[in-house]
Amino acid sequence: MSPQQLIAHYRIVAKLGEGGMGAVYRATDTRLNRDVAIKVLPPAFAEDAGRMARFEREAQVLASLNHPNIAAVYGIEQGAIVMELVEGADLAGPLPVQTVFDYARQIAAGLEAAHEKGIVHRDLKPANIRVTPEGVVKILDFGLAKAREEGASSTAAASPTMSPTISLAMTQAGTLLGTAAYMSPEQARGKTVDRRADIWAYGVILFEMLTGRRPFGTGETVTDTLAAIVLEEPDLSALPEDTPPHLRRIVERCLRKDPKVRLRDIGEARVLLDEPGTEATAAPTPAVPPRRWLPWALACAALGIAAAALGLAWMRAGAAGAGPGMVRFSMPLPQGVSWPRYSSATQWVPSPDGRNLAMVVREGADDALWVRPLNAVAAHRLDKTEGGRFPFWSPDGQSIAFFAEDQLKRVPVSGGAVQRVCDVGLSEGFLTAGIGGTWSKDGVIVFAPGRKPLMQVSAAGGIPAPATALEKGETGHSWPQFLPDGHHLLYLAAGDAGHNAIFVQELGSSQRVRVLLSATRAVWSPPGYLLFTREGNLFAQPVNGRTYQLEGEPVALAEDVMANERNGRSTFAVSQNGVLVYRAGQATIGRQLNWRGRDGKVLNAVGKPGDSPYGVVSPDEKSAALAVGSIGRWDVWVMDLTSGVVTPMTRDGSLVGGSDFAWSPDSKMLAVETSDGVREITVTSGQSTLLTKEPIVPQDWSPDGRTILCMSNDRTRLLLLSPADGSKVQTVITTPYRQLRAVFSPDGKYVAYGSTETGGPEIWLASFPGFSVKRRVSPAGGTWAAWSKDGHRLFYVAADGTVMEVEVRTGSGIEIGDSRALFKLASATSRVIVSSDGQRFLTMDPAGAQPPTPEAPQLSLVIHWAAELKRP
Repeated sequence: MSPQQLIAHYRIVAKLGEGGMGAVYRATDTRLNRDVAIKVLPPAFAEDAGRMARFEREAQVLASLNHPNIAAVYGIEQGAIVMELVEGADLAGPLPVQTVFDYARQIAAGLEAAHEKGIVHRDLKPANIRVTPEGVVKILDFGLAKAREEGASSTAAASPTMSPTISLAMTQAGTLLGTAAYMSPEQARGKTVDRRADIWAYGVILFEMLTGRRPFGTGETVTDTLAAIVLEEPDLSALPEDTPPHLRRIVERCLRKDPKVRLRDIGEARVLLDEPGTEATAAPTPAVPPRRWLPWALACAALGIAAAALGLAWMRAGAAGAGPGMVRFSMPLPQGVSWPRYSSATQWVPSPDGRNLAMVVREGADDALWVRPLNAVAAHRLDKTEGGRFPFWSPDGQSIAFFAEDQLKRVPVSGGAVQRVCDVGLSEGFLTAGIGGTWSKDGVIVFAPGRKPLMQVSAAGGIPAPATALEKGETGHSWPQFLPDGHHLLYLAAGDAGHNAIFVQELGSSQRVRVLLSATRAVWSPPGYLLFTREGNLFAQPVNGRTYQLEGEPVALAEDVMANERNGRSTFAVSQNGVLVYRAGQATIGRQLNWRGRDGKVLNAVGKPGDSPYGVVSPDEKSAALAVGSIGRWDVWVMDLTSGVVTPMTRDGSLVGGSDFAWSPDSKMLAVETSDGVREITVTSGQSTLLTKEPIVPQDWSPDGRTILCMSNDRTRLLLLSPADGSKVQTVITTPYRQLRAVFSPDGKYVAYGSTETGGPEIWLASFPGFSVKRRVSPAGGTWAAWSKDGHRLFYVAADGTVMEVEVRTGSGIEIGDSRALFKLASATSRVIVSSDGQRFLTMDPAGAQPPTPEAPQLSLVIHWAAELKRP
């Protein structure tokens, strides 16, 4: 394979190495824009249809492995296996005892997860274990040993440490499988093996980490090594003197030649490693910089100590099987930390065991994930989670999934590398995150990308596939939750005219049961209740676990719980053992149009507060096109900016939520995306004409009025729609990055647009139509670009909500001049519309948020919320 060569949609970058099962290459996934490792299988293997079919079935099982200490398998493509690319070094010894404990725990945890699914590695060795720069241990090449067993050569390699898997008797009942120095005696004899072969190899690796050499492998040939494994006993006296006794015991039990008396389960090793009695056995505590946790500790000290004591008592009582009654208390957020941007949604979620709280909070200009143990007074921020939204937990409570930058990501709760799971593919332009997700015990994640069905993907990463289908009259599914069986989903279905309902549906089935008519999301909670909000109150109602029908009467749990019936959001979450968390208050649902000066001061309000999340001003600056409606149902209205009078352009709720509008240069027509395609609306009459059925989003009308700049729904392509030429659609540019709103320069020779090319959204300026010359305009985040009438200035909204003005010069090239901050918007997610002279700015501000008032944020916690309820 050569660089730039393609395997499916993976572009080869460089060769990483070669072994008995083929060559390994570094490659780029051009769809998901991530680096992967690709192992190209030998031709004799890949060309055997029967062997590949068996291997693909095995790969499906391997892809279900979801563990931070196992390198993920993404799939099979054209005779190659696509895997997670793990940076770092192969495992090697000797190592300090403390490091051995750390690595041994991680290896045992990964093996345990695989063994629980019936998967045996069969070729465990240091070359198949990598340590990342962050100290995370990853086990590689699960399943390849089994594949190799079915097609191994009978030729033995000379190296006992890197020998390919060998078979001495392919016609016999057993096969000789594995790298010689790490084979168990039963493997060396060619017998059938089980997970105890992995336990033997684990013992060899422990010995090597402690001593720097192998217990069996000093011979010159593979035959010498195999003979030593079968006949000799390991020299445990070679272990360092400071090796703790229980660690010596683990090595000895793993290296017993008779598998019947060997350590029977790798989980036993993990338990033994944590036995008390030595400092080396203490589990490492993640290092948290003082600046991250000290404000929390200081602000929460008085309440936190009491809460910690209460939490500890509750946890002990829960462990003993008899918890106290319902207990309520408040948990303040400390000074300097505020609510996140989307605070009317579930941004704080207790772990399944109720011991930790994952939350999104704002520190400075950034939202990020924090973790707060409920029996402690300190919290820590998870690095590289900026922009995170709507977190949800893995079933074991060891990882947190979240949305950021139109991606679904995951991060260990103790901190560490953030892993991208998949692209979300948001359907609504104003969304920056999916709207809810859930993680099953089988390693499947189901999430909501917006105005679409639910999608499912392996927690290890991959390409999402539909999990549900929209029924007639439905506009989107959101806020999914796996029920305890791990196969049924609870979710909110948004319908036309606001007819929303909660359904239960088995994953993989089209049959579903309607549980409740509800404007907002609902949550199932043990011991069998459905929790939901209605008119600001939180209710619990028993639900039948077999029929999923509600029973009895709803009981009020809390008043004044923040919820937003326009978008189905609410601010409560509950753990599997009775920890309820919610935010009190009222969601802001109205928006006010305000004309502001360059200093940000309001010159005058336009119209009355409404529910429009966005709008676009006409070129003559006399009108604004607005999106009016709620989740699943949007219409186009036009407001007279002088009188504030609004006139509906559509009344059928067909506008695609989040779409941008394009005004014609003469301000007489609008191009909008509706459910049946792009329509041209005549403003004076409201009459519309279908231009194209292609699902594209209008962005801006060219200054000459002949073409409309559009964007594909996945935001990766810019296109031109030509109404004057039979509504022909042609692609201008295709990129692997997500694009944001694009607008023509006044002369039509340039386009200003948003793009995630450098990670987060930034504003770019490019020549049109070739994009042959382009320059980045915003240095640290930017959205929603607008031009001055003379084409010499660009305006955009920075990441912290500041309106920026930048001098630009175009001609033979693009020159970016001085920039200046003008004023800060009430909400960083607001859009700004600039007058042609650059002196006035039309902003869409949350109603009542002018100016924004500081809050003293706190969360309400209820422990054992169901203790005082009685089921019918």
